[in-house]
Amino acid sequence: MANFQTHLSVGCTVSSFAALALYDFGMVGTSEAQWLFVIGTGASLAPDLDSNHSRPVRAFFFLLGILLGFAIAFALAPSLPLLALLVIWLGVWLFVRYPLFMSFAYFTVHRGVWHSLLMALVLALAAATVAEYWFDLSAVQSWHVAGFVIVGYVTHLLLDELASVDLAGVRLKRSFGTALKLFSPNLWSVVLLFLLILLLGISPSPAPIADLLAPLGLNRDLLINHWPRW
Repeated sequence: MANFQTHLSVGCTVSSFAALALYDFGMVGTSEAQWLFVIGTGASLAPDLDSNHSRPVRAFFFLLGILLGFAIAFALAPSLPLLALLVIWLGVWLFVRYPLFMSFAYFTVHRGVWHSLLMALVLALAAATVAEYWFDLSAVQSWHVAGFVIVGYVTHLLLDELASVDLAGVRLKRSFGTALKLFSPNLWSVVLLFLLILLLGISPSPAPIADLLAPLGLNRDLLINHWPRW
């Protein structure tokens, strides 16, 4: 598999080209292009969250503990003294960093469901939904977010798959086919499939996707009318 530095470098490069392309075509402004670059780069590291000893997963749970601790502490700030808030923040961080992380590590297998196109689609739809409902972005902006999640995520999977080919020895390594796959044959893929259907129903309006695919001959109204909505 490709190492962390390779994933970071290539993820940054691909995301920057994609963001600059959207900016050059007048589809996004300067600030939007910048945070789309960050999203794409972050997504290019996300598949390694199932690797218990990788830098991304350690950094993710470290930052998650800090952010979640602050969020809970600030929510309780009006009714508790400073010392109690500090204890709560530290307790939340320790819980996320150790018991939660160890539970996550126990139930995940490297190159399992996280290294699949199904996971990429679920995360992209989740990102689009969060962008619209929590950050009040437009449907177009939300789908831009989803697009960069997919671009970054698939870039990682492609790099890992390319690393499974030994060009010098002209052979395929045993890891070939484990990084870029449609889904993993386990229960988690069934859960992800249900999440995918649920997220489709609450995702932003598919009109921007229909407009993008219309030049390819896809009937715009057909896609919009048959998009599942709950």
